[in-house]
Amino acid sequence: MKKLNSSELMSRLIQSLEKKKPCSIISVGQTEAVVMGQDRFHSDEVLKKYQFHLQRESEIANKGVKEGFYHRGIRFPNPKAQKELLEAVKAADIIGYNTIEENAKEITERVLSIYNIEPAAFFEANIRRVFMKSQKQKFKELLKNRRVLLIGSLAPKAKTALEQKYAKELGCKIVGAIPIYEYEDIPEVKKQIDHFSFDICFLAAGVNAVILAPYIAQKYRKVAFDIGSGMQTFVTNEIVTDTWINEIIGLDNLMNM
Repeated sequence: MKKLNSSELMSRLIQSLEKKKPCSIISVGQTEAVVMGQDRFHSDEVLKKYQFHLQRESEIANKGVKEGFYHRGIRFPNPKAQKELLEAVKAADIIGYNTIEENAKEITERVLSIYNIEPAAFFEANIRRVFMKSQKQKFKELLKNRRVLLIGSLAPKAKTALEQKYAKELGCKIVGAIPIYEYEDIPEVKKQIDHFSFDICFLAAGVNAVILAPYIAQKYRKVAFDIGSGMQTFVTNEIVTDTWINEIIGLDNLMNM
């Protein structure tokens, strides 16, 4: 497996766009790892240590928050979503996950190991929060003269913000913004995607973004990038931080990854 820094990740995206080659970039965070391994936490020796994560993620997800940091977009146990998520992660081209915070790292790597998933390339998932700032020039190159589709609860707001900031300067066109709030919305979202011609799709929908990104890359032969909290940065122009960023990773460190 090759670990990509933010510059290398952006170069992969740009190269895929220029060659018109499909590419899906996803992130397997704690929520995704818990959903993927939801039936293994009581039997696997490594995951047993993290049963409280299963309980906590279930409680957060099942509250049904519609957007923001605690938006999970799924309720579980959910075997159907687990199956779709596993298939999507296996199909993804590049996988991000937390490579620094030890608990999150161990959970994710253990779940990937259980299902024999070994991506060809991976990256520190939190760089999705800062790539548009840490890689400004490559981000502009990514957008220049491209048709962009947005999917997520914040997609309509992000569409307005990106149009105001980049459309005139870069000649990019934000062709659509499809809201999604829950796993159950996926079939309707898939129908809506058919209505748009696009080069790259940015998604931010938790587990649902992971399921959709490889589907979009495979069906439409396009680039699909699950950017998570990066969608909020599109809206506010402010980096989304939390305890992990402020106390464990460090924002300056993240900007230089």
